[in-house]
Amino acid sequence: MKVKLNWGFWIVVSFILFAAGTFVMVYISMSTKVELVTDDYYEKELKYQNQIDLVKRSNALEQPVGMEFTSSSLVLRFPNIDNKDNYTGTIFFFRPSDKRGDFTRKINLDTSYSQSFETALFAQGLWRAKIFWNVRDQQYYSELPIIIQ
Repeated sequence: MKVKLNWGFWIVVSFILFAAGTFVMVYISMSTKVELVTDDYYEKELKYQNQIDLVKRSNALEQPVGMEFTSSSLVLRFPNIDNKDNYTGTIFFFRPSDKRGDFTRKINLDTSYSQSFETALFAQGLWRAKIFWNVRDQQYYSELPIIIQ
């Protein structure tokens, strides 16, 4: 006995497959963890004009904050504006994919206006160095993307 399948059967099968695929995609999207970039994003948005002014002041410098990699470290180079002892501020290392990896360090420059960080501190992937720094009474802000491979 040979079973002959008509076009109505294939329409029902395609609807069932479509519904199953839709339910699988809904399940995957509902079980994916989505974190906000920052918990207090609204308050930070209100203060963003101050941030824009700091970036403009930093961009007006002849030499911006630079970055280079050595064999085992990340080196941030600051412009030589004043005595290195007059530099203060913080460097916030931000990992967009996982906020548990974020950490902050104080600015502590050596004689060449540089600060080094061991690459072992960083997991592989994209990072952003958000640098809030002051020289005497002038405030600056620089942001550098970091890719660790």
